[in-house]
Amino acid sequence: MSSRFASEQLASLRHEAQRLDERAGGQENHALALLAVEDVNAASRSPARLLITASTPQAVETLARRIHGIGPRAQFPFVMTCAGELPIGAQALRDDCARFLDAAAGGSVLVSAVEEMPSAAQDALIDLLAGLESARRPSAAVRLISGTTVSLLDRVAAGTFSERLFYRLNIIHLVAGAGAPESHAHLRAPWRCT
Repeated sequence: MSSRFASEQLASLRHEAQRLDERAGGQENHALALLAVEDVNAASRSPARLLITASTPQAVETLARRIHGIGPRAQFPFVMTCAGELPIGAQALRDDCARFLDAAAGGSVLVSAVEEMPSAAQDALIDLLAGLESARRPSAAVRLISGTTVSLLDRVAAGTFSERLFYRLNIIHLVAGAGAPESHAHLRAPWRCT
């Protein structure tokens, strides 16, 4: 990657963070500017599931849209939902997720506030992801991005978030925000499908 391209990407991310900061009344703390351009670019190129931990829901959404917009899926739809709005029942969750996968058609689906997902919905989502992996459906080409404003590891330790689901969502993990550690974009395991 050229130095000029990296500088332009960093400037663009900082500009978006500043705009978001102004829109949020000064509460947003330039989460995007804290991420290394290389981490964002690597995350955008990968088809792997992505977990974004940021200081605000707006920062999660902005970063997810940015990663979608500069990656190979940019010409396809970006679909969003909040985990708290997903149905709890297994069949209803499958139906809802099938609708999102069809709507995204090769693009990205952002499920924000995953920490709000009830345990029954977490179990159903694990089953759904396993089914997508084994079936290798065309909708499996959709990239799943999950977002949270809390430490899911803390939730796993407290027993309120499924460890199995955490490791299915946390293939690449970007952390941004005040007091957050430097971004850690890493592949945890080979990607199969989303």
